[in-house]
Amino acid sequence: MISVLFGKKFYFMNSLKTISKRLANHQAIAGLLLFLLVLAFFSWLEYAPTLADPDSFYHAKMTALISENGLVRDFPYLQFTTLKDGYIDHHLLYHLYLIPFVKIFPLPVGLKIGHSLLAALVLATLYWLLTKLKVRGAWGYTVFLLLVEPFIFRLSLVKAQPLSLIILLLGTYLIIRKKFLGLTLLSFIYVWSYGGWFLILIITAIYVLVESWDRAWLKIRADRLAKIINFKNKKTDLINRLYAWVISFIKNALNSQNFKLVTSVLLGLVLGLVINPYFPKNLEFYWIHIIKIALINYQGVIGVGAEWYPYNINDFFINNLLPFILALVALAVFLNYHQKFDVVVKYFLALFLAFVIATAKARRNVEYLAPLAVIFSALVFSRGWSLDEIRGDFQAFGRLFKKVFLNDWRAKVLFTLFSILTVTVIFYKMPYQAKKSLDNGFNYNYLKSASEYLLANSQPGDIVFQSDWDEFPILFYHNSRNYYIVGLDPTFMYLKNPDLYNKWADITRGQRAEDIYGIIKNDFRAKYVIATLDHKELIANLDNNFYFAKVYSDNEAVIYKVL
Repeated sequence: MISVLFGKKFYFMNSLKTISKRLANHQAIAGLLLFLLVLAFFSWLEYAPTLADPDSFYHAKMTALISENGLVRDFPYLQFTTLKDGYIDHHLLYHLYLIPFVKIFPLPVGLKIGHSLLAALVLATLYWLLTKLKVRGAWGYTVFLLLVEPFIFRLSLVKAQPLSLIILLLGTYLIIRKKFLGLTLLSFIYVWSYGGWFLILIITAIYVLVESWDRAWLKIRADRLAKIINFKNKKTDLINRLYAWVISFIKNALNSQNFKLVTSVLLGLVLGLVINPYFPKNLEFYWIHIIKIALINYQGVIGVGAEWYPYNINDFFINNLLPFILALVALAVFLNYHQKFDVVVKYFLALFLAFVIATAKARRNVEYLAPLAVIFSALVFSRGWSLDEIRGDFQAFGRLFKKVFLNDWRAKVLFTLFSILTVTVIFYKMPYQAKKSLDNGFNYNYLKSASEYLLANSQPGDIVFQSDWDEFPILFYHNSRNYYIVGLDPTFMYLKNPDLYNKWADITRGQRAEDIYGIIKNDFRAKYVIATLDHKELIANLDNNFYFAKVYSDNEAVIYKVL
């Protein structure tokens, strides 16, 4: 029995090998099966009457407005922010993509169906990229990402991140293959799709730096070898070699191919900005969005979204344990045989390290970190296996492992049971943890009753003073007839009027009780105040002020009329 179970004729293992070979030989069928599997997986994750991120309500409303009235050019809904006069839809293609789904299905459901398809397409694109890079076991590496909880959670948020990931994955392939026209077109599309379009320029610059660095070192090593052969190598050559490396690096960075590479991306980005329904207003918006919010960020001054804050160091490594383990093993192999690997492997290593830094700064970048860790690892293991020296070391390690841990049938049984238990726990824990977080999001009907009261009792254009900036998307989703104070990001209000932002923040936190009537009525021109029940201090201050009449309350919020 034991010999059959663990011997060479083990039926289950042979079946897996047969399936793996057939998938490798029929990549189109494998890709379709993967897409359907992942689509079913994300459909299960999304199957709940909730949206985990308030911004998803904004995307739902924008999709509906564009579907009904065309492009949204004016945005009076945020009266005290830079968006009042400087709004652009920086996720335009994402919203246009969702329109057919919200026309066919009810709005929240259609939104999730369209988004699940896009999320599945991310994994299908990753599989396609791995096959193009000739990675062995591309299917398995792709499925591995479904076990990375922060990745699948972020990908499940109904936001434009999946579209951004698809574009960047395609971009890395076009960069490696130096497809200049394709890069120009893709860069143009990126500007219309996602506010973080500058990322494609960053990954292009990283490739140029890595390739130039690699070529410069290859030239220096070749020159040094020639001098050694000719007995001309001297210790004083160190400075000369460094100088030669710098010159070679600069020449490679500025060669015609790299110049075309960077220029093609820049051309696409410029065209995307200029040939744009929001030009030239989009230039000021992107200055705020990219420089002020993404790079500078005012998290030390004002309370921004949680995704802009860095990870706690323990959470950073624990939440991303699986991709980090995979990447660290791959890194150990790479460092030991770095001269054996080509510039493509080094490029993805550089991208992985760059996004480790970016994710440490802002946790929102984790959706890029995990797939880059997998791509780098897959390239190292796959290309390492094709090299005799590295494959020999892999096989020697395998023999040593068997000798130490699988030396008799008892050890094999224990190892098999441990492996099955570990894999089962991981397969269960990670997806269900993401599912639980998604299910605990905001119900579709959150603040709907309060919004319906405002719709029935207020006038179009009446300003509603809301208790938090991230309540705006939900209020906007249910009621776009009224206007609000701040939303999408508090930086937009802070940059418009820091003094007014501080007044709003102090009042909503309950830190200011004096003269709140004068500020809300005169400075903010508000007709109503809506406070969710977690703002107890604000509610107490409003209850104690007879200039505010409580006109509505439920188990979610309280509404006051400003007298």
